[in-house]
Amino acid sequence: MTEESKSAPRKKREEALPERLLRKVLENVGDVVDRKFGRTVEPKSGLTTSKLVERMKRLIDERVRNEGPKGRIAPHLMKLKLEWGTHAEAPPEILKDLEHELFAEAIDHINDHRYRTLAPVRIESEVDIFTTGISVDPSFGEFEEELRQQDEAKRAALAGIAIPTAAPPVPDVTLIARVTMRDNTRELSLVFAPGGRRLNVGRVSDNDLSLNDGSVSKIHAALVMNKEGTLLVADTGSTNGTYINGRRIAYGESRPIEDGDVVGFGDIEVRFRRTET
Repeated sequence: MTEESKSAPRKKREEALPERLLRKVLENVGDVVDRKFGRTVEPKSGLTTSKLVERMKRLIDERVRNEGPKGRIAPHLMKLKLEWGTHAEAPPEILKDLEHELFAEAIDHINDHRYRTLAPVRIESEVDIFTTGISVDPSFGEFEEELRQQDEAKRAALAGIAIPTAAPPVPDVTLIARVTMRDNTRELSLVFAPGGRRLNVGRVSDNDLSLNDGSVSKIHAALVMNKEGTLLVADTGSTNGTYINGRRIAYGESRPIEDGDVVGFGDIEVRFRRTET
């Protein structure tokens, strides 16, 4: 590092953090990943910390609740969502710098506007292969569901209808996975919560879908059902690949599974179908 770069203003260094993060990814994995993401990182147009901070502040302001005598309540949980490949390739110290910067900016913004919070401000980093890029999502964390029910009750009261005691739960979806291996075929049930947790696919027994075959990696892929009920699959860095109808999907890229699709995990074929209701 030159003396000139050492003396550069701190603000300039901060503004380049996500830019440095993405640049490091591209340097590590080369032009193939650059083409896959369909982007390059340029100092003038790339994502900067200042843009991320401004977006976070705007979302905080949009989600502030006016509770009358209790004051204005702001979100306290800042969810930093990171693309799987970006996180895997970026140095931990860059991510820590980004977390610290967002944390400090969130506290300053909340204090400057005299907002109150229901809990101490905190940052949670979430790495997800089904997430693209970097974003910050302010929320009320553990109070989110309680506040949502309060809002529904107020709207119901104003409309003159009965106040619901609880919101109806989103039903789970059960899929049958028909697994075709070299010497046998079997069927098993997988339960998905729409918009909920992912299910892991791999060779070892603690995976949700365990495929005991040498062509399958220990942790091979992930399955998730989005809120709309679409089943998605993503490869989590397997050796022998994940396929849909014979076409290999890229690492770090999620793809929908349609009715009738054959999903290959290494040499193992799996077909998914919904149970009869």
